[in-house]
Amino acid sequence: MTGRGNREAMPRAWRSLKAGDGLGPGFSREPAADTAAQRRSNIVKKLHPDQKGTRRLTERFGERLVCVRYRTDPESGRRFTTVEIVVEERAPTLPQPAPAHKLIRIGWGENELRETIKAQGGIWVRDKKLWKVPADLVRRLKLGKRVVPEGA
Repeated sequence: MTGRGNREAMPRAWRSLKAGDGLGPGFSREPAADTAAQRRSNIVKKLHPDQKGTRRLTERFGERLVCVRYRTDPESGRRFTTVEIVVEERAPTLPQPAPAHKLIRIGWGENELRETIKAQGGIWVRDKKLWKVPADLVRRLKLGKRVVPEGA
């Protein structure tokens, strides 16, 4: 459809929404019919929610609206209005701290290393036949190659 036509005759995406979708009017999970034209389109203008030209979309999407982009397709000259909205918000997950102790293997005849480990706070774990050593000691004594994974 080119030019200005009868607005009532034009299909609206929000009519296809089912009750309880929670997406709001005018927002559909279905892609637009001509996504290729939208992908090759150029951004003409980008507006934030508090700027002129975003009033209706700010009313529609509220606090979820991040920005509005006006795009044009260079081949057909069609204009698109796109919105960026916040769909989900979560608290950040914090990385798990590194274990304070590591399990290392010390050979039977390495008496000097074993005495050093005991003096620095290492503990013999009888059922695993490994030494439980503070992680900083493993770094200081460069024992990284002797570390055994916790599940082993």
